[in-house]
Amino acid sequence: MSGNDETLAQIFRKSETIFLDLQKSSLASNSDEFQSKVNQSIQGFQRSGDMVRQLSLFSENEFMEDISTKDLRFLLTEYYLGELFLKKVSQDRLADLSASKEHFDHFLLQCETHDILTAADKKYLEQLITNAPKDAATRRGEKIARFKREKEMRNQIEEFHKILGTTSSGYEGELSSELEDQYRDFVLLHLQYAIFQTTEQLVGIQQEIPMLKQMQERRAAEGSNDSRASTRNQDDSRDGRVDDSRIWNATGPLMDPQGRPLRPFVITNKKAEMMKGVFRPGHSLPTMSIEQYLDQEIERGNFLSGGTEEPKKKEADDNDEEAVNAETIKARDWDDFKDDNPKGWGNKGGRIG
Repeated sequence: MSGNDETLAQIFRKSETIFLDLQKSSLASNSDEFQSKVNQSIQGFQRSGDMVRQLSLFSENEFMEDISTKDLRFLLTEYYLGELFLKKVSQDRLADLSASKEHFDHFLLQCETHDILTAADKKYLEQLITNAPKDAATRRGEKIARFKREKEMRNQIEEFHKILGTTSSGYEGELSSELEDQYRDFVLLHLQYAIFQTTEQLVGIQQEIPMLKQMQERRAAEGSNDSRASTRNQDDSRDGRVDDSRIWNATGPLMDPQGRPLRPFVITNKKAEMMKGVFRPGHSLPTMSIEQYLDQEIERGNFLSGGTEEPKKKEADDNDEEAVNAETIKARDWDDFKDDNPKGWGNKGGRIG
């Protein structure tokens, strides 16, 4: 059977097997072998998606109960593509993230259309879209609850794998009525787990895309600056001017073969400069005399003139009877005060005891 004659189930199973092997692979994610498998699985799921649309397996008017058990697993196609584009390592990480988000969004839209999304998943998605603020305790509680739910779903999937004897989401044997019910629950559990993983991946994508856009804008700005600098350097070289980028390069020749300066320099008398350094005294020499310094300080107003002599006591005129009488009364009052207050009398209390 040629590749073109493969059925949808065969293409899907082959692509899913590669994807599951990548999940457990010990290869480096940027290795050629790993990336080759990523691209191979992407191509397979893209073919599966095209065939699903051509066959019109899913109608917008159908609910989960209306979809056949064998066809349910093909709803995982968009989820697998979203996961695989996250694993791609290329030069355009932003494009890969955008493609991954587009596939995840399509997968969630399909699940909502066919009434597979639970009320808890819808509430969580609404919070992601609106970016509703939460306190630390609420966020921690949600993380713990989602971690427990993820662990429980993984354990249930492992149990189904043991019961059905399969390692993928498909079952190739004949399904009895009892086995079909178990297989349907198994596929629905796969879809619930894929919805859970999708919401977690979308959180990371929403955080990474803005950072990548900022990096692209910064690189574009730097590229524009480098282009302007290159143009300016070319103009400077034509004009014979020194390149600014080499100003601080203090080594190498001063001029190029054409006689143009390669770095700034000052022409000096080296011998005279060395002599000044050798015969210089060890201390700093004064730059002005004391008289010059005092004159400068006086001009600045830092010294006040006058006020160095004691004021002369004004003597009373003998012909001025009022002045003479005032001086006499003042002298008598002073004598009376000294009689009433002998010298040292105020310290006697300090010497008691």
